[in-house]
Amino acid sequence: MVDKPYGTLIGVRPGKLVDQLLEYGLSPKEIIHRLELERKVRRDRAELLTRVAINQRRITEPLQGRRNLTSLYISVPFCPSRCAYCSFASHSLTQYGEKEREAYFAGLIREIEFLRQQALTHGLKFTSVYIGGGTPTTLSAPQLSQLSWIIRDLPWWEGRREVTLEAGRPDTITAEKLAPFAPDARLCINPQSMHNETLAAIGRAHTVEQISESFALARDLGYRDINADLIVGLPGEGVSHVSQSLQSILAYRPEGVTLHMFSPKRASAYSKEAGWVPMGSAEALDASNIAHAMLSAVGMEPYYLYRQRGILGGLENIGFALPGHESLYNIMVINEQRLVLGAGAGASSKFVSSATPWEHQANPKDARVYLRRLPELMASKESLLDKWRNEP
Repeated sequence: MVDKPYGTLIGVRPGKLVDQLLEYGLSPKEIIHRLELERKVRRDRAELLTRVAINQRRITEPLQGRRNLTSLYISVPFCPSRCAYCSFASHSLTQYGEKEREAYFAGLIREIEFLRQQALTHGLKFTSVYIGGGTPTTLSAPQLSQLSWIIRDLPWWEGRREVTLEAGRPDTITAEKLAPFAPDARLCINPQSMHNETLAAIGRAHTVEQISESFALARDLGYRDINADLIVGLPGEGVSHVSQSLQSILAYRPEGVTLHMFSPKRASAYSKEAGWVPMGSAEALDASNIAHAMLSAVGMEPYYLYRQRGILGGLENIGFALPGHESLYNIMVINEQRLVLGAGAGASSKFVSSATPWEHQANPKDARVYLRRLPELMASKESLLDKWRNEP
């Protein structure tokens, strides 16, 4: 069935099963056969899951046996406007004035500094930092500069390290904002679509031309690792729209592309818009497979994959990248095999243990509530870190 490409597999992380089977010593051929036979997974998706799992194991192999390695997510929950499909913890700039955003930034810096001290106390080393949101480039250039210096001062692992900055919306990108993280950070510029009509319909106040300008600006600043996001199946778009968008994006020669399948969310404006009709499941599968082929043709490999409830065609969100440009943070979050810390409104921390069930702590999504509760949130993290360190 087209709408059951993953058969009886359920949950956000279907790749966990493949990783377990690899751990048991099964060959890729055996795993694909078992997924088809026992879980009714389409062969192309069984092959995809196995390919992703093998790539992840190659990327994370240097981290094995190092329990003290961790990642940090930094949440900037502000956007110029709220996209019609969005359900993330984000507030439009019209909801929060400049003084409130400054107060939020001060609280965010306080929590990051606290986590830096905790890392030093517990002997933790950071391998990756992901600045997401929201749209982090709604921060001012001086704020982004301050954030970049604090990140540099973290206790870093001597091996592979990565900092990702979600520039996201091209209408928030300036040279002054990108410069503090150039040229070594991984930069995300997220068109979502390369059709002006679609951009206007989903509430993004930028044009295709601005996307092109943003890529050119980032390259001029020296960025060597740029990822672009594309949503497959946005209402009003067909297979040809997706392939045309991806062809346009690939012309900028990004190092990575993330394909998100459209997924209607209850907290988004989409659920209230009766006129929005996404493509059908068969079209979505065609669009997805064409996109996968286009990305593979330029040398990109799939390296992380997850699913969401109600996702179009029962398919997946998936990241492709040129070798050496994969997001280590994304892999660590999806794998749920390592400690991940979160700072800011809506950020989550995961305290993973091999001995006991891992624990999860989520900061409040509302920025005002987050600031009010910041002292108790930090105290809770300190307690959980003490417990995590003392586990066998």
